[in-house]
Order: sequence, then structure tokens, then C-alpha cells
Amino acid sequence: MSLIVVLIMLVIIGITAASAMRSATSEQRATNNLRMESTAQQYAEAALRYCETQLGLPTGSRVATLRSNVIPTTTFALSGWEHTPTWTGALGRASATRTIVDPDNTLNILSTAGITVLPRKNPECVVETQSRGSPTFQMTVVTARGFSSDYTADGSGNTTGGSVVWLQSIINRLYLN
Repeated sequence: MSLIVVLIMLVIIGITAASAMRSATSEQRATNNLRMESTAQQYAEAALRYCETQLGLPTGSRVATLRSNVIPTTTFALSGWEHTPTWTGALGRASATRTIVDPDNTLNILSTAGITVLPRKNPECVVETQSRGSPTFQMTVVTARGFSSDYTADGSGNTTGGSVVWLQSIINRLYLN
């Protein structure tokens, strides 16, 4: 009789231990996903600030992809940042090429924030200018994306794993005629 009771107790203890291990593994995955998303968010913020800073510089001092105002004016109905060719290097409807944040600059920004994990792909941004009406209202949209260290993509640039965070900022200007 005691052998049967002991065997039943061992089965119950085994099931409880397996359940606890499965729960711990699941929680560890969820925590890692949150950490990767947070890292991608910080990289996207770094890219956004980098491109905004570059736009504030005189044209000759900017990074090459933002130097000669390769930012065509479009209407509010069109957005280049939404189209894959803008991000894959082909000519899109926003800036002629995306701006990839310089790895040294990224490291400087992130090290001051205490981040030590490097992304698999450097953060990047696209800038486009939209205007409308008279007096001319001009809006510059800066779109940035940051990637986690476990980011993977297929050949056409679609995300297959990891985290990608997209951020935008808008710089408005009103020009009176």
C-alpha cells in the first residue's frame, strides 16, 4: 500500500515540477522579448535624433544621404516611408536612399544611455518633405526604425524574427508669401 502511495506522490511531484519549469521558460521568453523590444526602441530613438540633428546642420555638413536636399516635395496624400523600395535602397518616394546611422555615432549615443547590446542591423531613417497650399505649409516627416540584436529578415526585407520599432517626428514650417 505504501509503495502505491509513494508512486502516486512521485507522479504528482513530477507533474508539478514539469509545470513549474514550463512556466519559468515561458516567463523567460516573454521577458527576453520585452528586453529586445526595448533595445529596438532605443535604437529607433537614436536614429530619429541623429537624422533630426543632421537636418539642423548646414547642407554641406550633413551626412551624404541628407546633404543636397534629396528630399522631394510630395502631397499629403503620398508617403514614401510606407513603401518598401524606400527602405531597401531602390529609389523610393521619400529621400533617394535611407540614411543608415553611422555605427560609431550609434555606439556613442547608446553608451551614454548605458546600452551595451549591439543591434544586428544599424538603425536607419528616411526624411521626406510634404507641402500644401498658400501660404506654403511645409511639413518634414522623419521616420526611423531600430532593430533588436536578434532581428532577422528575408531576402525582400520582411521581418522574420526579432523586433523592429518604427518612430516618426514631424517638423512643421509655415512660409508666408
